[in-house]
Amino acid sequence: MFGSLRSKLIASYAFVIFLSLVLAGTGFTFLLRYYQTQLRLNYLADISLPLTAELWWYERRGVSQADINQSLQDQAARLSQLDLRLLLVDSRRMITFDTGGSLVGQSLPDPSDQRQRSGVPIEWGVLNPPDGKPLTFMVVHLRPDRDTARLGRDNLVVAVPEQTVTSAWLQLAPGLTGAAILAMIISVAVALVLARSIAGPLAQVTKASEQMAKGDFEQFIPVSGTDEIAQLATSFNTMAREVGQMNRTMRDLLANVSHDLRTPLTSIEGFAQAMIDGTIKTHEEFVDAARIIGDEAERMHRLVEDLLYLSKIESGQIRIERKNLDIPALLAACVRQVQPQAAHAGLSVELDALPVPPVLADSHRLQQVFVNLLDNAVKHTPAGGKVHVRAYSEPAPVRTFEHGRGKPKQSPPWVAVEVHNTGSHIPPEHVDRIFERFYRVDRSRKDDGSGLGLAIVREIVQAHNGRVTVKSDAQTGTTFTVLLPSAA
Repeated sequence: MFGSLRSKLIASYAFVIFLSLVLAGTGFTFLLRYYQTQLRLNYLADISLPLTAELWWYERRGVSQADINQSLQDQAARLSQLDLRLLLVDSRRMITFDTGGSLVGQSLPDPSDQRQRSGVPIEWGVLNPPDGKPLTFMVVHLRPDRDTARLGRDNLVVAVPEQTVTSAWLQLAPGLTGAAILAMIISVAVALVLARSIAGPLAQVTKASEQMAKGDFEQFIPVSGTDEIAQLATSFNTMAREVGQMNRTMRDLLANVSHDLRTPLTSIEGFAQAMIDGTIKTHEEFVDAARIIGDEAERMHRLVEDLLYLSKIESGQIRIERKNLDIPALLAACVRQVQPQAAHAGLSVELDALPVPPVLADSHRLQQVFVNLLDNAVKHTPAGGKVHVRAYSEPAPVRTFEHGRGKPKQSPPWVAVEVHNTGSHIPPEHVDRIFERFYRVDRSRKDDGSGLGLAIVREIVQAHNGRVTVKSDAQTGTTFTVLLPSAA
């Protein structure tokens, strides 16, 4: 019955609403009962006052007891819809007259409460007849006691069935019940809408998750509002996008690894078969075939080593030995390392290293970064071109504040290293993917390496809390920029 979240929410809302109505109704009933009782007593007092005044007027005019009794009978008949009884009580509290006829001779009990009504004392209590239902009686003391003693007449008592007073609030019960039922219906309808607003997006998340489990990662959940459900939908969309991107990256990785391994394996297999079936006969041919097989095997070895190295960096297995490092000196060593290759290609390599603060870094890892960038620049620069390396410092991208003082405190500057080469251009659609594994702008080039160099560069720089960016222009060339926090 309550298998779904929506039904559980509706049931819980309905129960809470029902419980709230019961508690509120119970408290309201007690208050209403007291209020209605007091209201009915006030109504009886309003009836008793003129009747008592009329009896007092009759007594002062010397009206006979028989006429007074007949007048009381007439008044009781006129108020018959109230089930009203009029009594006369003597000074000993004995009932001498009753419009109902059954209470004559009985003693009127002491009143249980009293109050002032328009400045007139009023008493009331409960009379229990031996053969009838309890009566609520009320006595109005309109005249002083001495007048009563002088006139020798009786006091007027107005009596009604007790239930008429204590159950007056029950007249409102049908209306209250109808209002409670209507409130319950409206509340359940609102609860249904609220439950749908909560369970609907959750059902979409569940359905989308099931689709992702089946391999369909292109999932999107519409987001409306800023509550927790909307935040969940936003987080799910972000997760789905990231998982989809990882899935595409993994497929590309497998395709690229397969492609990069297929070529050397095909060469090795072809030359090995040629050596076996006798197609290669001379010593020189055997030496050539062996050399090619060795080169292709070395190429596969480098590919596997780069993959393992990149995996270790990403998993944090590569330990970073941080020491104060002089960046200009490191760049000079890197330029000397690629200088022979650049000279052979007819290129010039220039170093422009301004004095910069030291960085807290691993010299071996950063040398690998800069040599990789320089090697790429040399490979992609046409003959007669130029590779320019520049180091400089720039302000930190954020400001911090001294604790408890509120004065701005400049963060240590960053050290920037730019590697720029002329003559090469990376199209805009490739710039965002240039640091992905195995990604190559031009796969027709034979000297592009494994396609992992820039991915390794990014991982090493990020391990040093830095970042690497690239800008490329058809006229000026391509610039890779490495930003590292200084140790100052």
